[in-house]
Amino acid sequence: MQKKTKKFFKDNLDLAGALDGSRAYKGPNIVQIDLTDKCNLNCVGCWCHSDFLGESKLIECKELPYKLVKKLIEDLHKIGVKEIMLSGSGEPFMYPKIMEVITSIKQKGIKLNIVTNFTLVNKKIIEKLVELKVDNITASIWAGDAKTYVKTHPNQNEKTFERIRENLKFLHSLKKEKNLPHVKIYNVISKFNYGKIENMINFALDTLVDYIEFQVIDAVQGKTEFLMLSESKKLNLFKQFRLLLKRDNCYAYDVDSFLINKKFLDGKLNKEIKEFPGRFIKIPLKFILKVSEGDKDGKKCIMRVLTCPLNKTTWPPKEDNPKIREDKNLYIFRFNPPHCKLCESFDTCPVNDKGEIGIKYLSILGFGSFYRRISNESLREAYDSNIIDSIPCYVGWIYARILTNGDVIPCCKAHLFPLGNLYKNSFKSIWFSEKYNEFRKKAKNTKKSDPYFKRIECYKGCDNLGMNLEFHKRIKELHLLQKDID
Repeated sequence: MQKKTKKFFKDNLDLAGALDGSRAYKGPNIVQIDLTDKCNLNCVGCWCHSDFLGESKLIECKELPYKLVKKLIEDLHKIGVKEIMLSGSGEPFMYPKIMEVITSIKQKGIKLNIVTNFTLVNKKIIEKLVELKVDNITASIWAGDAKTYVKTHPNQNEKTFERIRENLKFLHSLKKEKNLPHVKIYNVISKFNYGKIENMINFALDTLVDYIEFQVIDAVQGKTEFLMLSESKKLNLFKQFRLLLKRDNCYAYDVDSFLINKKFLDGKLNKEIKEFPGRFIKIPLKFILKVSEGDKDGKKCIMRVLTCPLNKTTWPPKEDNPKIREDKNLYIFRFNPPHCKLCESFDTCPVNDKGEIGIKYLSILGFGSFYRRISNESLREAYDSNIIDSIPCYVGWIYARILTNGDVIPCCKAHLFPLGNLYKNSFKSIWFSEKYNEFRKKAKNTKKSDPYFKRIECYKGCDNLGMNLEFHKRIKELHLLQKDID
């Protein structure tokens, strides 16, 4: 029992630190590194490079020296950092030694997430990313068709969009065996693209990515507010998502979500982490999927029957059909193998010799957060402040961000609240400093209306809210486990 307790403690040092409340026992779980401020695009809603910013547009672009970055990766590895995110105000692939940085991170066995506009990525780079087993790529696209892409990226043309499409497909073709990296398309929604949600879903299905995420534009006051959504445009968005649920290829993944049309995101469940009630699948040509409500062992279930071009059908739900491979975003349907092997079309059919066919599905991530942010403005603001103060802020144990000027900040939007600088001290000494400990104690125990948090402006929108909710869930589970032991 003592050995198990020691192992549990060692595996959950982040929880131990948060429960202590006064210090950290290990490094953060996630560190975001802004390698460069340089970007080759001018996304309309960007806080740094949009042409609509006028004189506020970022001109002096900084960059972290490679020598400093290499030492930083060493330091992060030593203090137990689990994941590094390459993101920020610039495009990571504008950084001169980006491939060396990626290689260094993966050689240390650290999980890596790259947030990129995917325009500078070519086939040679893609091959290397797959070879290095990069874990996650977030492709920021903001469109599902070439015309909308140009509208949201004024310095690009339609060929750029089609090149992105081609490269995403190439990436999928290479990663079949290792299934890495997982790929997510990220779309910021403004008045320029709000009516194109279905196109974005179709593009994601066509390129065979794993996930898609939507976020409403975060406007710069006095500069890009005209891009914000009016109430009528928000209502139009709600309508589009309701219609998506009625698509033949929208696959409800449990009975509750299958019946969700009766109460679309209704009730008092935590809207921030609620999933979209369906996944989208790309059904093979000439195959037909029929979905209906059924009964299994006296309980409601979803009847799913896949029919092949020669009118053969898959086994019924009582045979656990289809199986779900969450690690590969696949539904695996099973036909009767002997029948398949005798079929005249077997050699050209996508069904394997076991009678199985894998159909990839697309999930919408972060839907609860998106749904909340397009809701009534006054209700949204009240909800933001209520949910932010309803649970402790644990960000001081789980996350840190490093800006291009070397500043170490405790959360995504704390640009004006640095707790140290890498040109003066190592990350380790900053992370375990008394100044950081003061932030941890304040963040965990103090309402964000306190003057201490004025420079962060937590109530204007917390970009770390999702990870904070997940960490809070772990804390609650630990308390329940403790009660069971007692």
